[in-house]
Amino acid sequence: MATKADKRRQDALRAMLHGMRDVAVQDIEAQMGRRLNEATRHRIDAAMDVEDWAAMDLEDDVDLTLLQLRYKRYKEIADAFRRLEADAYGVCEQCQVQIPMERLEVEPFARFCVACQERLEAVERVEQAEQRFKTAHTPTRR
Repeated sequence: MATKADKRRQDALRAMLHGMRDVAVQDIEAQMGRRLNEATRHRIDAAMDVEDWAAMDLEDDVDLTLLQLRYKRYKEIADAFRRLEADAYGVCEQCQVQIPMERLEVEPFARFCVACQERLEAVERVEQAEQRFKTAHTPTRR
């Protein structure tokens, strides 16, 4: 049975996620609207040179990358909502301890408490060092 503190925490987490989702949707819609407006304004001009085309291509690449990042964030928020409904959001996947609200406010998609995250990162660093060592000490075949 959930306590009042648990209910308040869930409500606060839900409100935080709703706010983040609203901002993410507004960002995506604004960027999509901006791109549509720019597309209707741009016309192919015979006077455009290679540098103009390169600048337009670069702008399109940056816009696409930003849109992909915003969509990734939206998907992370949707996943967080699923975990919230399953009472798994805000709980460390390693040790099952509640992740402090302060951490979730800074890193809303945190799946691990600070201690478990640090252990995972330490293991990852060791594995990367081992891989670099293997790569550096593997003879090349001729």
